Amino acid sequence: MRFLKLYLVLLISSCSIHCFSQSADSVWVEKKSSNLSSSYISSLIYPGARLGVELPVNTIYISKIRKSGKTRVFTKDRFVTANLSWYHHPAFHDNVYLSVGWTMRRTKSNGFMTEFSPEVGLSRTFLAGTTYRVDDNGNVSIKKRAGYYYTLFSVGGGIGYDFSITQRKPFSIFSKFNVLMMFPYNSTIYLRPVVEIGLIYKPFGFLSLKVKSKSRTK
Repeated sequence: MRFLKLYLVLLISSCSIHCFSQSADSVWVEKKSSNLSSSYISSLIYPGARLGVELPVNTIYISKIRKSGKTRVFTKDRFVTANLSWYHHPAFHDNVYLSVGWTMRRTKSNGFMTEFSPEVGLSRTFLAGTTYRVDDNGNVSIKKRAGYYYTLFSVGGGIGYDFSITQRKPFSIFSKFNVLMMFPYNSTIYLRPVVEIGLIYKPFGFLSLKVKSKSRTK
């Protein structure tokens, strides 16, 4: 019985030592500025633009020690985003949509970054050409600003480069591929692929927020 207790104590101790040696975390609160973004978007071949703001939520600084002894360093950032987008489809419609999202971004020590961002929002289309309305008495009139409202979901992923990591310049460039889903659209879901190329500007002290940051060594 004593041997069993001793064995359990040694087992728990060795597991604890192993776990702490594999990952050591330190947590603190810091002030971080919000980011501004602007980009050119293209829905199929139809041009548009997009403006947004990124509000920081948390940051994890990770150092990973490889078997070779080299240390790999990268950062994981999380943002709440708000974006106003528009594209023009000639002879069909102009689509303006406002969305909020959750951006998950990973940046390496060399400045290369990847990200994934789901969004939800509201879309308003404005039909091209002249739209007429006929009332119950057969009178015809022109309907101004004709169009439709849709609920919108979007998912996208992309790559980019952060110049603030290697050159201390307050901006990043990126490209993304997004898929828009608008509904109800004739009782179905309307899908639109959107390509995005843009710039993220990081002004010092702009909408600074206190965020939870963590340093982790593996």
